Amino acid sequence: MARNIYREFLELCAFEGQELEEMVPVWEKYSKKLGLTEEDIRYSLEVYIPKYWDIQYLGVRKMIGAYIREAIELAKTPEYKEQGVKIVYGILPAIATNYQAVKIAGGDKVFVSFPDLQLVTILNAFFDKVIDDYLETAEETGMTYGCRHCALNKTRIGAAYKGIIPSPDVIWVWGFNCDEGPKTDEYINCLFDEDWNYVVSRIPHDTHAGEVDDENVERVTYIADQLRHGQNAVSEATGIEVLPEHVAQANDDVRRFAFKTGTLTKLVCSGNPQPLSGSALTIFTQPMTVPMNTGFTYIEEALDIMIRECRQAKKEGTGILPKDHPKVGSYFVPFCVPWVDGIFKENGVATTFSTNFAQTKKNLAPPSYDEPYMVTAEFWLRQPVLQNMKYEVVGMIEKVEANKPIDGLLMGFFDFDRWLGAHQKMAAKLIEDATGVPTFYMESDFWEDRDYSPEALRTRIESVCQVVKMRKEMS
Repeated sequence: MARNIYREFLELCAFEGQELEEMVPVWEKYSKKLGLTEEDIRYSLEVYIPKYWDIQYLGVRKMIGAYIREAIELAKTPEYKEQGVKIVYGILPAIATNYQAVKIAGGDKVFVSFPDLQLVTILNAFFDKVIDDYLETAEETGMTYGCRHCALNKTRIGAAYKGIIPSPDVIWVWGFNCDEGPKTDEYINCLFDEDWNYVVSRIPHDTHAGEVDDENVERVTYIADQLRHGQNAVSEATGIEVLPEHVAQANDDVRRFAFKTGTLTKLVCSGNPQPLSGSALTIFTQPMTVPMNTGFTYIEEALDIMIRECRQAKKEGTGILPKDHPKVGSYFVPFCVPWVDGIFKENGVATTFSTNFAQTKKNLAPPSYDEPYMVTAEFWLRQPVLQNMKYEVVGMIEKVEANKPIDGLLMGFFDFDRWLGAHQKMAAKLIEDATGVPTFYMESDFWEDRDYSPEALRTRIESVCQVVKMRKEMS
């Protein structure tokens, strides 16, 4: 009997029973719509995922399966649009709480996503598809290659141009992390002469360095007002009324998920040997800041299983490297280019937590307010991406201290980003001075590796590994 690569792939991703039978033809159809060939699926199944993802764990395979479900949902969006489903997109920082509230209120009548980030995550992390078709399409239409524009924005252009994603009924933008994102959407308007309905929540980086953002009542109130007005504008644009109880439920969902990711992070970082790779840990935690149309159902199931498996691995003394191996933390473990983590492991060093997704004690503390939007605002002002740099560094220092022993902190992978590129270099010195943990900055791209191949970065990674090994031996 001839092999069915699509079925084998879904079996690898822990699909089973009736769902497996139903999803095989669905996956074959919609993977092609995303630009994946049968050979791409075969390579991922036989080479790429086994090489770079810890598939000895059911939790990891279920996690990949959760993202595959999201990929299928994304490929269905043109059909959803034709059926009258309301399409809501977000850009960085795509605060999951707000989109989750829209999904809770609208159910199957609404689709929520950060489509370009989902495409880049899924196609790069699991299929080694450097999204060339998407990026080159954007560059051919005017998003100049040499200007080092963000791969996410170029992917959004390419996906729209190829008909992968339809125009949304509304796109909720933030004016906080990415100033190029809204301009990209205007550019898409010019290309297609289609109206993208914007909802803009102005949440600027404008607090003084070191100010405790989440304890500034005026700032929490302002952010809550922006979120409330934005949510009301989305409701007006889609006809889906988001009530305070929907926001409250979304808050509970996100806080529960954050607590579980904190548990997993502690298990991974305290393990000797470490039970799980840093890239897998980071991609488990990403849904806090990325709206998923399937919600938390599948990814949370995978997370629960992974927590149990990490506890079992610690009990048995098994892990991804031999005992007493060196470890490095990261600003972001670059899961979109998982071979980075792979080269570290080849050299006997494990990447661990991401300072963006690891939780501080305050992150997990009960809210100070009862009103749902105030709860949302406070929770997100406790997260690093919404804080002023000095306050964020205080949290990063806490995370480094809480997850010791680590032998280094890896910064970089955002050299294309006007904000994060400089931000990390300044943060690195402050963290090193406070903790004594050496920091390493790596020029590269988090989202895609056309300019930074394994051959180009191997020497840099090997030199970092030599330093952390020496530090480990000296300690």
